[in-house]
Amino acid sequence: MTTVPVVGVRRVSDQILLHSPMQAANARSCSRFRDMRHRPAVLGLLVLLTGCFTGERPSFSPEPFAAGSPTGNAAIDQVLVQLDAINDGPYTAEYTVLTKFGNTSRPATVAVETGRRSVTVGSVRFITANGASQTCLLDKSDPCSTTIEPAKISDTQITPDFYATDAAKRLRRSAVALVGPTVSHVEQIAGQTATCVDVPVTGGTSVFCVLPNGPLARLDDGAVAINLTRYAPAADGSLFATTNTP
Repeated sequence: MTTVPVVGVRRVSDQILLHSPMQAANARSCSRFRDMRHRPAVLGLLVLLTGCFTGERPSFSPEPFAAGSPTGNAAIDQVLVQLDAINDGPYTAEYTVLTKFGNTSRPATVAVETGRRSVTVGSVRFITANGASQTCLLDKSDPCSTTIEPAKISDTQITPDFYATDAAKRLRRSAVALVGPTVSHVEQIAGQTATCVDVPVTGGTSVFCVLPNGPLARLDDGAVAINLTRYAPAADGSLFATTNTP
């Protein structure tokens, strides 16, 4: 009788199956085939699951109200209408800007006329004219950049649009944080009549005032205090220079 070498023992149910070397090799081959046969399905499932986790995420807007939209509060909305208005001037508005964190004050000036705008905050000047933009450092000899760079004044807690669209954003945020009734009033600021609203929020009252033709007259909230100090119904041409002139 010929003895067949036993190379493996595998239990199936209650039976013991003996494998010859050839049977063992065939079993390993079939096992690999079965693994490969199911691999596309597994990969497909992984791709599907990956798509679920890496697909488009839900998005949200950080602004409670879109630009130009009313809040439903009449006192707030009458100020927003003026701040949202597109105003080609001409005018020149001078301000003091107090950044409450650090208690730092600096001047700011806005000059607007049809087709161009200049905003100067401290020694940084932002110019938009004839479709081109520049950011200039008036206290340095560096050439102006060819874009508007709000980061140059990030330490002030304001933007180059502080006198209009940025003030409107702040007011809309205050509207969401409202904790009491608003108060509408009229003030004389820098010789101009301004429409104002007091907005009570947690920690104090924010004040927003605007001139009839659009530019900000006063803003006082938890971060900054901006006050108009001078207004002229013409754009000062010298404010479009890219360097300081003696």
